[in-house]
Amino acid sequence: MSGASAIGAAHVARGLPCQDAFLLVEPDAPDDSAVAAVVAVVAVADGHGARRHFRSAAGAWFAVEVACQAALRHAAGLAAMTRPTEVQAAVRSELTPEIVRDWRIAVGRDVESDPFSPGETASMAAGADTPEIPYGSTLLMGLVAGRWLVCLQIGDGDIVVVARDGQASIPVPGDPTLDGLRTTSLCQADALQSFRDAVQDVTQDPVLAVLVVTDGYGNAQSDDPWHPRLGTDLADLLWREGPDWVAERLPEWAALCASSEGSGDDTTIGLIVNRCAARSKAPTASSTRDEARTVTRSL
Repeated sequence: MSGASAIGAAHVARGLPCQDAFLLVEPDAPDDSAVAAVVAVVAVADGHGARRHFRSAAGAWFAVEVACQAALRHAAGLAAMTRPTEVQAAVRSELTPEIVRDWRIAVGRDVESDPFSPGETASMAAGADTPEIPYGSTLLMGLVAGRWLVCLQIGDGDIVVVARDGQASIPVPGDPTLDGLRTTSLCQADALQSFRDAVQDVTQDPVLAVLVVTDGYGNAQSDDPWHPRLGTDLADLLWREGPDWVAERLPEWAALCASSEGSGDDTTIGLIVNRCAARSKAPTASSTRDEARTVTRSL
């Protein structure tokens, strides 16, 4: 597992901090175990850049923290389930509500320890903003629990699942309310209704990797859609160079996407790799240099 964040060039120009966050929970089994036998979590979040969301960097961190904690509490129960419909029902009735609840609790505690200034309070009152609005953030999470891969998302960004043959898929349904300018968010009153999810049985559909990224990554891509090429390129590098090599380059790839030549936006990449699958297939005949150049362009 690995991850990286890079501050966007546009944020640097405006004097804003990086408002993305990520958190990884390492597998509880040795590296040579199949992904289906472990528990692993990757969560990324993108705090909103608008002025009214002036504490969104903290909101993004609270999002990944509570998501990983909730995922760990539910992992054993989810792993014991035998049907995908059962897993999805538990995610929707228990896991997701806990994430929303715990995020709001974290926000409340932060406001209590660091109250809004008079100016901030006046600005919020003018916009009829609740205390959660300044902390607005998206959240994307991939959870491996036993045989199940659970993908959970509110807001923009992408979760890409790469199969052992390099085929890439987007398991989480799209959100028709996302228009490239506005996004659904943890800070909205009906956040629970805006979550989308997907469940995959990795014993039936083996997975090589799960890539979880904020929208700064996707907006930096030239291909449309960019996921198919990403799947092929990432699989080639995992087979040829190995997961550790790929992990070492995530900061470089995130920085490229966040640069003025990319999206200019904060960019975060979280990656879960099935190390067993990464060793089970021979690499393609293309050169390492060509693959690296292609993946960097894709990433």
